[in-house]
Amino acid sequence: MVAQYLGPIGLFVTNDDDAPELEEGYDVQWRDDEVPPHYFFHAQISALRLQRAFPSALAILPRYCHAVLEVRRSDEQMDRDPEGPAVDRWVSDLLPRSQVLEVLARYRFAILHDGMVGFGAYDPDSALEVFLDDHKLLSLFAPSTEPFEQLLAGFRVPHRRELRTILDRDHEHHTLPAVPDRIEVPSARALRRQRLDVAWFALAIRRRLAMHREPQYQDGDAAGEAEG
Repeated sequence: MVAQYLGPIGLFVTNDDDAPELEEGYDVQWRDDEVPPHYFFHAQISALRLQRAFPSALAILPRYCHAVLEVRRSDEQMDRDPEGPAVDRWVSDLLPRSQVLEVLARYRFAILHDGMVGFGAYDPDSALEVFLDDHKLLSLFAPSTEPFEQLLAGFRVPHRRELRTILDRDHEHHTLPAVPDRIEVPSARALRRQRLDVAWFALAIRRRLAMHREPQYQDGDAAGEAEG
C-alpha cells in the first residue's frame, strides 16, 4: 500500500474540497531534444520517505560531482527587481560526492522542509543529475531508466501516467521561521535559534562547498536544471 503524501513544512497547500488528494508517485519522459539525450524522472515523495530516498539517489552519482544550491527570491526581492530571476543559483567546483552527502546530512531538515531552497548535484561528464527543488519534487536525470527506476521501486514510489503534484494546486512557499502559525511547528524564534533561517544555512552550505554564483537567468531558461 502506497503511503499518503505528506508534504514539507515550508509549503502550504490551499484547501480545495474539489481537488483530489496529492499522492506519492513519479512520471518519466525520454528527452531526445536535449544534449545529451536522457530520461527525466519527476517524483513526488513524502517528506519522511524523502529523507532516505534523496541521499540514496545522490549516492548513485560518480565519485566526483558538482553541487547545486538554489534559493527562491522573496516577494520583497521580486518587487524590488521584477525583471530579475525567480531564484539565485550557486554551483561548486568538482568535489567528492561524499562531501555533498555530508552537507546534506548536516542540513537535512532545512533542505527537505524549507520552501525556498533547492539542492542537488550533477555529473559534468554524463546526463546523471539529482535535484530536489523548492517544491520538494525530486528530479532525476539519467541516460537509461536504471538505476533510478529501481531506486524508486525500492522506496515503493509508484509510476503514474498522470502525476498530480503540488504544482497543480494553489500553494505558498515559506522559509522555516516564517511558517504560518496555522501549521503546528516550533515558534519562529526557536527555529532561528536552531539556525534554520535560510539566510544562515544557505550561506553555510555555500561556504562549506566553496560555491560560486552562476550568472542570473530568467524563468524559461534552464532554471532548476544543471548544465551538462
